[in-house]
Amino acid sequence: MFVVPIPPTRSRLRLLPRLVTFAFGLLLFLILVAALTPFSLFIYWMIYPRLFFAFLEYAFQFRRRVEEEEEERPRYYSYMRRWRGPKITVRIGGKVIALLFILFLLFGLVGVAFTQVQRVSNAYYFANFIQPRYGLPFNRPINDSQVRLVTEELAISVARRHMSEFGSNMRVLDTHVTKTLDGKLVWVAVIGSTNVLAENYVKGFILIDATDPVAVPEIVHKDFMVGDGLWWDRNVIFRSYSSENAHSYGVAYPTWDVTTSELVYIVARYEVGFDLIRRYKGLIVYNSEGEIIHEYSDLSSVPSWATQI
Repeated sequence: MFVVPIPPTRSRLRLLPRLVTFAFGLLLFLILVAALTPFSLFIYWMIYPRLFFAFLEYAFQFRRRVEEEEEERPRYYSYMRRWRGPKITVRIGGKVIALLFILFLLFGLVGVAFTQVQRVSNAYYFANFIQPRYGLPFNRPINDSQVRLVTEELAISVARRHMSEFGSNMRVLDTHVTKTLDGKLVWVAVIGSTNVLAENYVKGFILIDATDPVAVPEIVHKDFMVGDGLWWDRNVIFRSYSSENAHSYGVAYPTWDVTTSELVYIVARYEVGFDLIRRYKGLIVYNSEGEIIHEYSDLSSVPSWATQI
């Protein structure tokens, strides 16, 4: 859409305005993809700058600078010929250009205000999930085994002291708190290589007891082809976005599937419509090979072993 002139006219891509517009459109496309922009916002971001560039192309015209004096002089070869830039001419009046520029600026401000107003709409949508009840939030005391005493910073520090079990040049890709198959509260530290180009996969996990700061962590040697913090399509969030860019993706974390007793990677997703409201769209579950094994479309179908939604 950044190559085709607006309004449609005969034009060559090698012309300077066409090249500048195409280069800007390509740069904008790469930035939006890298930012994992959902489809609705992607369309908004592509259409508005394209219309603005169409306005600039129509209002101004680029021509080669040709001087009458040089045409009348005899042609001769010179090593010191000076390059002259393009000549910019105005097709419409200055007042019209200023008016159209102000209109574009107002539309941009309206778009920014619309995104801020939709935050309130998102809050109202989230409020529908809240079920008010009366009385105490807990009917019985919480067991000591379910009280988290280890912070995320301490869990990362413990994981770094033990990540040499997986080799040299290792790092902590991510940490998340979850429950084991036995119901134990643990921090799961995801371990990977510092060189993601050569070893672009998860090397294993370190389980840190979230209720006992001095407990010995458990080492899990299990390779995962996807994970948070990896590069390109091995990044579990980017892989989900590549397969379905109409959605926005939130937290990604490892946990155990109680039906198979295997470690899996879960990704939470949301649908962002053209009204910019983030609607919950369930979870995607990946196995160690990076394949989707479960896909839950709504909140009612989410299993109990998915600790974060």
